[in-house]
Amino acid sequence: MSGTIVIWGAGRIGRGFIADLFHAAGWRLILVDRSQELVERLSKAGRYTVVRAEGAGRQQEVEIAGYAALATTQAGDVSAAITDADLLAVAVFPSDFADVTRQLASALLARREERPDVPLDVLLCTNLSHPAPEFRRLLQDALPADAQLYGQTKVGIVETLVIRIAPDPPSELRARDPLLAWTNGYPELPVDRHGFRGEVPSVPGLRPVEDMRAQERRKLYTYNTFHAALAYLGALRGHELIADCMADPSVRAAAACALDEAGRALEADASRGFAPDEMARWVQDVIRHTDNPVLGDTVRRYGADPRRKLRREDRLVGPVLLARKHGILSTHLSRAIAAALHFGQAADPSASYVRQQVETLGVHQAVCELCELSDDERDLAMDIVYAYGRLPLEAEWNRCAEEAYRLGYEYEKVYHGCGQCVLAAVQDALGPFEEVAFDAVFEAATGLAGGLGLCGDTTCSAFTAGALVFGLFYPRRRTHFDGDRESKYRAYGLIQQLRDRFMGTYGGLHCHDVHRHELGRAFDLRDPAEREAFEAAGAHEDKCTGVVARAAQWAVEIIGEEQIEDTLRRQLAGKEEKK
Repeated sequence: MSGTIVIWGAGRIGRGFIADLFHAAGWRLILVDRSQELVERLSKAGRYTVVRAEGAGRQQEVEIAGYAALATTQAGDVSAAITDADLLAVAVFPSDFADVTRQLASALLARREERPDVPLDVLLCTNLSHPAPEFRRLLQDALPADAQLYGQTKVGIVETLVIRIAPDPPSELRARDPLLAWTNGYPELPVDRHGFRGEVPSVPGLRPVEDMRAQERRKLYTYNTFHAALAYLGALRGHELIADCMADPSVRAAAACALDEAGRALEADASRGFAPDEMARWVQDVIRHTDNPVLGDTVRRYGADPRRKLRREDRLVGPVLLARKHGILSTHLSRAIAAALHFGQAADPSASYVRQQVETLGVHQAVCELCELSDDERDLAMDIVYAYGRLPLEAEWNRCAEEAYRLGYEYEKVYHGCGQCVLAAVQDALGPFEEVAFDAVFEAATGLAGGLGLCGDTTCSAFTAGALVFGLFYPRRRTHFDGDRESKYRAYGLIQQLRDRFMGTYGGLHCHDVHRHELGRAFDLRDPAEREAFEAAGAHEDKCTGVVARAAQWAVEIIGEEQIEDTLRRQLAGKEEKK
């Protein structure tokens, strides 16, 4: 079957997805838009390009031609097009539904006169949960009393799931071709089989589904959940592009864990659950379709309107409550909610409202109101409040760890002496330690290099320097030689964590273990010829430099985790004292 489809809304989804889908199936396209300028451009060009950018090196350009373009002000022409159409797609923002239904009602009256027995199905292609009742209500209100039955029986309102992403094209391409539609090429449009009054069109990619609510919720609690988690957690790390969020291991892992929690909750929900293998494939597809640096999509767009996205049934709180219902821990989803409270886009009124609520009501009360939580869910609110306090501290310590890595690499490359370079990198990344003789420790570390005095068969001095750093934070002081047990054992615990990272990465703690892992063999640095071979193997190009950088980063990360807990405990103790 092929026919004519009127696409009301010639924006990125209408032009870049719906038109692409039906053009490929041989349908005639009529594009309708309220922008006179866009309609004139489309009419003058007579063609435009859709890019299906599925990933690096996987791009397909499709030319769309043979369409007609109409402005909504051309009421007579729009009415005639709808009268003759086999299908209508509405791809506008929900806020525009009232305007669309008013004009559509007039067109439907003309269609009823000429084709009273031929149904017209309307595909709702908008990013709103369960939009059909609202659109149906507005349409019925716009129809006169004698057309009410016609509207109910002959006009189908069909909900769809728009999963294809259509961000702004790269600026240089947009300047060259303002009509270019830049998409991720997602191939399917799920549609509610039960919404049709006529036959479901046989169009490749149009996928009829039986339970639209289940499909809609799965999309909202996976794609939208993952995208929101990436945006809000990535914003705390200063990222502006979703590609940067995906490239940041900590942000990607945290968002993936939130997605996993939501996926397991959906799978566990017996009333509308999904089979484990099906859910696993779906979750992997979510990550694969999002991991697309070619798109250039932004944190600002994915995170926009946090007030709406924090509501009870939306993409963050909804899966948390579903997980809670089935006894599934949702720590990472709670962290994503907390990150949304921090979202600081000045140009986004919704983000400003959220921050104002936090400042005015306090975090706990703001969470309960924004997320629409009941008194029985106050423990969930407390989890979010805890994450709210923790996340900025984590972001700051992560920044320090990244700086320690950069400095460690640079210092080892320029100055050599892995132990001292780790100490210097940590000190400069964190700032001077108060009441600590850091310079004396640095000087005392002079002989550590090369596995102590260049011997190589003892402990890597990058590891030893990390152990010294932990002692500076949690020392057993000379003036308390017989005490400081808590501090001493905390230092032991941190050293054990660093040991685990060294063992897991290099397979050992000795200098020669690291040599073998990084350089292929051990070198005796007491021998001038061996030292020359050591340098020729890239020791201070990217081998030992990397070891020092990682040791400095690990040391800061391990200290940071301990310091964050100390800070949160102090804050909690302060609140208890005020009570």
